[in-house]
Amino acid sequence: MKYIVKSACMVGMLLAAGLAHRADAAALPGLNVDLTQTSVSGVSSGGYMAVQFAVAYSETVVGSGIFAGGPYRCATSLSQALGSCTLGTPDVARAVAETERAAAAGQIDAPSNLARQRVWLFSGSNDGVVKRPVTDALQAYFARFTPAYLIFYQDTYAAGHALVTERFGGACDATGQPFINDCDYDAAGKLLQHIYGRLAAPDEASLSGEILPFDQRGFLPDRAVSMASEGYVYVPADCSTGARCRVHIVFHGCRQSAETLDHRFYRHAGYNAWADHNRIVVLYPQAAPSAVEPFNPKGCWDWWGYTGADFAFRQGAQPAAVRAMLQQLAAGTGAEPRPDSVPAPQLVVTDAADDAASLAWFESIGATGYHVERATTEAGPFERLTATPLTMTSYADTGLSPNSRYVYRVTALAPAGGGTRSNLAHAETRAPPPPCDPYFSDNATHVAHGRAWAFWGLTLARGSWDFMGLWNTLSETALYREGDDYHVGVCAAR
Repeated sequence: MKYIVKSACMVGMLLAAGLAHRADAAALPGLNVDLTQTSVSGVSSGGYMAVQFAVAYSETVVGSGIFAGGPYRCATSLSQALGSCTLGTPDVARAVAETERAAAAGQIDAPSNLARQRVWLFSGSNDGVVKRPVTDALQAYFARFTPAYLIFYQDTYAAGHALVTERFGGACDATGQPFINDCDYDAAGKLLQHIYGRLAAPDEASLSGEILPFDQRGFLPDRAVSMASEGYVYVPADCSTGARCRVHIVFHGCRQSAETLDHRFYRHAGYNAWADHNRIVVLYPQAAPSAVEPFNPKGCWDWWGYTGADFAFRQGAQPAAVRAMLQQLAAGTGAEPRPDSVPAPQLVVTDAADDAASLAWFESIGATGYHVERATTEAGPFERLTATPLTMTSYADTGLSPNSRYVYRVTALAPAGGGTRSNLAHAETRAPPPPCDPYFSDNATHVAHGRAWAFWGLTLARGSWDFMGLWNTLSETALYREGDDYHVGVCAAR
């Protein structure tokens, strides 16, 4: 009992010290922000939170990028979160019904808004924490509301459970802190361009903006909801001086808050450089570990109900807090910038999976819409893919063949008829992901689920007898399954 009291006192002192350390955080600035151009992304629990935010506030959100996430309100208990919503196959029909029920009750915006949202999804074939069938179910969920040409799904990289970047983090196939992996893949740039169309190329060596810490406490309810006292926002120089800007919200995953990773997530996740010259403010709200009420020791965002039954609705404590931050960012004023004229769409293929390609182009000022065409050679013939003109500047072409080459062009339609064609852009689809059945957890959990044996305090993989280390909740191991046997390692290393 003395130990429990002493530990509780120490936790309280540490929390108080943390609040004191952050007491000098400034208020979130008010900028000239267009709320109708808000987008979100997130990884793991942050991926689930991004889905919840995109669905609950679908009237505001124009696009989402999800790493290792599943369908809306997949879990309403921790057992579901640790079961079918991470390692199993979520019930898509149930998620759709949950969405329609919440909309009918006025708890979320109308799901019809999802018909215009651009959706970008990522699942790594070595992700043993949120397995691929979960993200497959998320794709199927969005497909019930969103046209196929607005959904791009990248699942051909042998990444572990992580947010993936072009040049920062651990090995691509690894799972473990900081849960940011260097896969030579610029995910932030690809998802932002799928949402907003082609963007100006980043220049990481000369960023104009700055990362500002801000006080989150004024946005939180009068109860503990496992959110930190301090959040972060990247503000490009243009946005700080009154230019009309848009906001992208990034939700970190479990064990990725600033309290755990310091600055690594909000500085190195890959968003700031793309945002800098494209007038995008990047908001990094922060969850926080909580050892008491609510119990959330890994600092996950709430996607199973630890803050209350309304966790996925507009009135949920965490979504409402982030929405209030968004409204504060839009509290400033400024002149509407006059965009530069673009004579042609200037098309680029931003990404390709084994069965899809993601296209983006610059806006052609004055165009009434765009048509997308595809061929297998530059000489054609070209097939029109759009039955009616698009009003957006990105497109996902799906149903393609693996290891194949495609050629695209876009026509910007003029008000008086006719139009201006873009350059030709090429896509090379990738090979399908190799078969893989990965698992990542602590050794005690592996044993509890029959993936390993425990002998005299040691852990051995079931079937292969590979040594895994100590039998406890602190030692974590990546396993993959072949038949009935489990092996230490990752699928890409076989």
